[in-house]
Amino acid sequence: MVTIRMQNAECRMQKKLLVFGVSAFCILHSAFGNELTVDKRTLQLDDTITITITVEDSFAKIDSIHIPLQNLVIDGPPSISSEFQWINGRTSRRKVFRYTAHPSSSGAALVGPLMLRGSDGQVETLAPVSIQVLPDAIAGTNDPLKIIREMLATNREPIFLIAEANKSAAYAGEEVIVTWTLYNGASVQQYSIGEVPKLEDFWSEELHIAGDQPQQVMLGGVVLQKVAVRRVALFPLRGGRLIVGSMGVNASMMKRLSTGDPFGLFEGVMVDVHRRSAPLAVDVRPLPPGPPVSAVGEVMLKCGSPLQRNGGPVAMDVTMSGQANLRAATPPQWEKPIDGSVEIAEGRLGVERGRGDATMTRNWRYLIFPAHSGAFTLPALTSTILTPGGTRHTLRCEARTLNVQAATADERHPRAPASTRHFDPASLLPWAGGIAAFLLAAALIVPRVRRIRRLRFEVQRLVQETPDQTRAAVDDHLASRGIDPGALLQERSDRGDAYRSLRSLLDAAHRDRFETTREEIADRVRDVLSAAA
Repeated sequence: MVTIRMQNAECRMQKKLLVFGVSAFCILHSAFGNELTVDKRTLQLDDTITITITVEDSFAKIDSIHIPLQNLVIDGPPSISSEFQWINGRTSRRKVFRYTAHPSSSGAALVGPLMLRGSDGQVETLAPVSIQVLPDAIAGTNDPLKIIREMLATNREPIFLIAEANKSAAYAGEEVIVTWTLYNGASVQQYSIGEVPKLEDFWSEELHIAGDQPQQVMLGGVVLQKVAVRRVALFPLRGGRLIVGSMGVNASMMKRLSTGDPFGLFEGVMVDVHRRSAPLAVDVRPLPPGPPVSAVGEVMLKCGSPLQRNGGPVAMDVTMSGQANLRAATPPQWEKPIDGSVEIAEGRLGVERGRGDATMTRNWRYLIFPAHSGAFTLPALTSTILTPGGTRHTLRCEARTLNVQAATADERHPRAPASTRHFDPASLLPWAGGIAAFLLAAALIVPRVRRIRRLRFEVQRLVQETPDQTRAAVDDHLASRGIDPGALLQERSDRGDAYRSLRSLLDAAHRDRFETTREEIADRVRDVLSAAA
């Protein structure tokens, strides 16, 4: 009797354990359902935040997620991890998306709400997560000493970005050099430009910084490394107080874990930080009253020797060059009326981008048709510019005299005299040969034209509205042709180089590091398709 009672007790215990195990499994499984989380609810303006999205089962087949954000900007593509489990005959899938983002301004920020659609038609909406971005005392200054003092007072890593201009006031059209400099006193492993300001009120020319060497400076008792990360020549397009927006950099640095342990110097964790420069204001003065000017800046005018050949027009090359925006410069004008007619042909515009400034060169060719033969005087050629000091200066090529023959614009291409032609059967031979050559060329060219048209159609189909969509379309196209995009990234070949070049451009466009046009992306896609053919 006692034995039977013990057996019944053991059975009841086994049933309870089984029920407890099933309940625990269900609870743990529900704990890992679809969720949206962030690693912090309060952050500084120059801090970063990690957004984690976990999806399961039918939702785990989602390849990409668009997160609605307020006052936050995503830094690059997410890191994705996938899991597959088989427990007691039941399979489960789990995928985790991790995004890194930074705030745009102080105040409230919001992640979500996020709507998910599973492969079986299920729809789930994840609740939004609110975040508070604290105001930063150094967000509005580009003074490095003030910034480092505030960082040390708030126990932040000494790394920051500032913007500097070579002048705080300029005339409309005058060159202003803006340099963004990174000050680094932390264990930074790598950095990259994360956001580039829009410069709608300026014409901009990128300048070279490859020759700039890092410098060691002392600020607030801290040794910092100073290096230029970007330099731009700006030409204001209008007057007023114009703002150069903030530029941001993303950096990865080693942060120590402990300070009490003597071996703590060798322990650390990699953390990502985002630093932004403060906006920069440039006071642009309107042009002073007076005659119109061709350009603003330090400009030179050079005129070549006038030359007439075979009784045609007199040709003279005119070049304007200097530190000014010459794209809209007007051609120099004659000081006096000329005895004849003139045609001005536009020449090449060149830009020499150095380390400290941008120098433009613009060419014109003047074609002068003298009205009379004999001694001909070309009047002085002049152009008015505005110097950086605000005074008008007249550039001048002195008058010249030379002996010419009268010419008109109609005589630039003289007609051949008419002649009596007699029919000769032998004259048909060149025509027959030409027709045969044309047919042969058509046989060779038509297939090539068809391939070009087919390639153009494929490029138009693959280039989508966003860089992520374009990358997905190209990867699907390559996969349909039996080419693994992942292996192509490591392949040492022409098509591997073309694919890596495309991915680099799409990543840069996704992160807004540079302004990328649809034509540039189409050219890279065309290179990939041509190399993979």
